[in-house]
Amino acid sequence: MKADRKIKVIAGRLVRELGRKLPEGAYAQELALYQRVLLQTRQSKNKIYSLHEPEVQCISKGKEHKKYEFGNKVSIVYNLKGVIVGAMGFRNEYDGHTLEPALQQVEALTGEIRKTATVDRGYRGKSMIGNTKVQITKAVLFQTEPKRATEAQKGTSEKSIYRTGYQSSEGRP
Repeated sequence: MKADRKIKVIAGRLVRELGRKLPEGAYAQELALYQRVLLQTRQSKNKIYSLHEPEVQCISKGKEHKKYEFGNKVSIVYNLKGVIVGAMGFRNEYDGHTLEPALQQVEALTGEIRKTATVDRGYRGKSMIGNTKVQITKAVLFQTEPKRATEAQKGTSEKSIYRTGYQSSEGRP
């Protein structure tokens, strides 16, 4: 803890010195960002987790092996043929709140209103959004072989599959 405090003091001195020696207004955004980092505490809201990507969020996963993840939420929409028909970035929102904007984007891009949307269990809550029926997939482990086959046969281009992941700095959801 003593070393952390010393590093914070040295960084504060450097930021103040740069503020004095640089021309007025030069690097103002960067210096403001550094000041925010130096002033944040453990209980601060809207923390900066990365200087090169300040918009990165801490996302609580609630799983034992991976409690937290850093990145931004991404909703990717693709049809059953695997063609991506929409993609949107979000802050740290509940999955169910991202479905309606994603459906609106797909309608604007393709000009079609989807009849059904197959989503994962993170989208629980609404069974209909507008004229689109929301189908929540069951865990693959509990489905029998014949049921999987009939679900695969049902799919046509009218269906869309929605996934929400977390875009990390490595570019993997």
